[in-house]
Amino acid sequence: MKNFFSLIFYSFSLAGYGQVNSVMPPEAELFYNHAMRTIKAEIKSTIEKNANNLKNKIVDSDSLSGSLRTDASLRNLTQQGIEAVTILIMVQISKNADADLKDMVVNRQKDTDAQLSKDNSHSTAAEIILRNKSQIATDISNLMIELGSSRDMALDGLK
Repeated sequence: MKNFFSLIFYSFSLAGYGQVNSVMPPEAELFYNHAMRTIKAEIKSTIEKNANNLKNKIVDSDSLSGSLRTDASLRNLTQQGIEAVTILIMVQISKNADADLKDMVVNRQKDTDAQLSKDNSHSTAAEIILRNKSQIATDISNLMIELGSSRDMALDGLK
């Protein structure tokens, strides 16, 4: 019974500060799902590689777009293509952050008898991830607006 109450307490404590100020727009998720099914394997690999390299880092969409312009595998893309790849990388980063948060919750539930200091480190890491997710969601929303109706043309360049 003691473990059950500890589990409930930890679950609520994570949810207490687990609110994200900005939420990724649903059309970004749809764009991501459609794009990842249709784009070249080389570009898909670049997206996943960049998302993994940016794990637990603050991501600036302008800096990311700038670095993508110098990427040899993307040199033939238009500006809209680069913006589309930037969106796809940022959505992938957000998905990776969701998986990290889920792992934290699962590990916290498994370690209900762990020390308080360990719990505080989980809390801090979760707060950082949530802050980053919020910033990424804001950037994705802005990029989706900029890309606007040229999304399909941008995807055609990635095929």
